Amino acid sequence: MEKTNRKKKIWVFIGNMGSGKSEISINFTYQRQKSNPDEKIKLIDMDIVKPYIRIRDKEEEISKLGVDLLLPDKAVRDMDMPIVPSHINDHIRNDSFNLVMDVGGEEAGSTTIAQFNSMLNNAELEVFLVINTKRPFSNTPELIVKTLKSLEHYSRLKVTGLISNTHLRFDTSQEEILEGLEKLEVASKIVNIPIKIVAVWHKMLTKELEERIKYPIIPLRLFLTFPWEESKPEGI
Repeated sequence: MEKTNRKKKIWVFIGNMGSGKSEISINFTYQRQKSNPDEKIKLIDMDIVKPYIRIRDKEEEISKLGVDLLLPDKAVRDMDMPIVPSHINDHIRNDSFNLVMDVGGEEAGSTTIAQFNSMLNNAELEVFLVINTKRPFSNTPELIVKTLKSLEHYSRLKVTGLISNTHLRFDTSQEEILEGLEKLEVASKIVNIPIKIVAVWHKMLTKELEERIKYPIIPLRLFLTFPWEESKPEGI
């Protein structure tokens, strides 16, 4: 295991099913890598509960971007059981690269990362909670707070930033994005945790919308698409 004198940076993305955290994890990793070409950064797929499309299912397309993926071993990655990449302890401790972690939602996914809590807290750690207010478990400020407290409890991690990702896939309107952001702003004040990012599908991101959003924006390219939605992911 390689060690350096610098502080390792780790970004953990959590959120319930349908929040869009996996898509955001991919885009965050790619865009950070693009803006910091000298930074060594890897994306680890720890989503064990998503029933449809996970990062590992789009390995070829994502790898073509130059994103360095850490995936479960091929022999077990498609099994319906809590499989995470082997040697994860080494990935967390290795100070030669920074790490983005896509963690599964709900109790099962959040519990998986709890076992690495002590190692994670030795790094320069950011824990982002991704919220889609068009999902029934987070469509009010009160439910957002409930979701946050639940995922903090099971992950044993403290959320440090909120990400607004209100969407209805390709049918999302700009007003729905802004309405979702307003709900998250209320929840942000209740828990005293800042909104760090607003995610917007890049095809919807107009100058007018940018001016109405007062937070950093991540323009999303969509990779985790279903066969009936598009013939292939958008790419970047």
